[in-house]
Order: sequence, then structure tokens, then C-alpha cells
Amino acid sequence: MPRTFAHLLVSVAIATWAAGAAAQEAPWTLSGNLTLASDYRFRGLTQTQKRPVVQGTFDGVHASGLYLGLFASSVSQAAYNNGSGTEIDVYGGYRFAWGEGNNIDAGIVTYWFPGAGYQSGGRHIDYDTQEAKLAVNLGSVNVTGWVGLSKHWFGFAADPFSGQPVATRGTSYLEVNWSPELAPGLVLNLHAGRQHLRHLGDYDFTDVKIGVTKQYKAWSFSLAAMHNDGEAARGAVPLWTFFDADGTGKHVAGSALVISASQTF
Repeated sequence: MPRTFAHLLVSVAIATWAAGAAAQEAPWTLSGNLTLASDYRFRGLTQTQKRPVVQGTFDGVHASGLYLGLFASSVSQAAYNNGSGTEIDVYGGYRFAWGEGNNIDAGIVTYWFPGAGYQSGGRHIDYDTQEAKLAVNLGSVNVTGWVGLSKHWFGFAADPFSGQPVATRGTSYLEVNWSPELAPGLVLNLHAGRQHLRHLGDYDFTDVKIGVTKQYKAWSFSLAAMHNDGEAARGAVPLWTFFDADGTGKHVAGSALVISASQTF
């Protein structure tokens, strides 16, 4: 685990503990968790070359519906070249609630990969990305649309076949999730999503997931089967294949079985 990531997790834990008492009578509700997972999958794509990962999350929710959060994870340098091997996400937004368990959620998330980037056509391209989201939550059903705000969505800046530079701002993702409770503390997780990369349609994919989550006191245990139909390559041109420093390439889409354990604090 990168040194910077370890320090970040410790900082998140200390911040949560220190703020907890002060927040008891304040309008903010604070929480956090630490997670150990067999793989880090983002929309069905492995971010760790199919290796285990440690992650941390810290959330603050205001009584008005405003919320802020921080997520940190280790990632593979095959996916995010020349960086620290760390992903840090900062997000926030507003939830307008009505009825029992229903709300509309509008927000923005920034995905930050410290130091990561590469040279393309004489330009420096980094992987840092912002997305806006609009979600509708109706009980156990969630529908969310995402739109990329950054010029180069996760560093995609050139057509893989022609080499011509492109802008991928406006890249979109639509997902539908259903998470009914099967029994007390046991939740079914169903997901389907469709990603469209603007100006780079060869990278478009659909991803699906079926899994279960078991809650036990402050612990949460999950098991999920996932599939992403993103192509590894087309002809001799790699698409969803990322290469380690030794030249070993791995298809980062495909199918996977992911297990995880989280503790909330």
C-alpha cells in the first residue's frame, strides 16, 4: 500500500473520531469505513490489475440534504501511469427527499490521481476527471446519469486507430440499480450500466453485476459477480487492455468475482 495512501487512511480515521463528538448535537452526520476487497472494479473495469485493494471513505451529511465525501484507494500504475498508485475522490451534492426513502440527488465528483499522466502529441495528459450526476432514488431502486466535465475523461485524449487528438468531455454513463432486502441484514445487489465515450465509441461498454451484502453489527460483507463487455483489442490495437511496466498486458474488462469486507466507524 503506497505510503501516501496509508497516511490518508490514518488522517480520515482521526478526522472521523475527532469530529464525532462535536457533531453529536450539530446538523452534520459523520461516518466512515475501511474496506478490504479482492479487486477494485469501477463500472466493471479493474483498477488494480485484478489485485486486492484497501480503501477508505469519509462522509458528512447535513440535515438540509447537502453532503460531502472523500474516497481513497490504491490503484494500478498500469491504469494510471507515472503516478503514486493512489486515487482520491472528493464529492458533494444535494439530496431533495420526499416520502419514505425517496430522493433526487444532484452532485459532482472529482477523481484525482496524484502525479499520474503521460505525454501525447507534445501535450501532457493527466487522468484527473470530474463528473456531474443526477440520480433518482425510489426506495430500493436507483437510476443515475453521469456526464464527464473534463476535457479528457480519465485521460482518453486520442483515437487509438488514427492517433488523432480528441476531446472526450460529455462522456456519459447511465446505470440502474436495485437493492431489495432479502432478509434482515441481507441485501440483493443488481446493477446494469451503459458507458458511452464521446468521440471514442470503440471503447463503449455495458456492465452488469449481481451480488449480495450481509450486514453484521459494524461489519459489511459482500460477494458479487460482474461482467463488462468492453473489448480487449480490435485487430492489433489494444482497447481495454492495460500494460504493466514489464510489458505484460491484462484485459481489464471481462468477468470477475469480487469479495469484500468493510467496517464502519
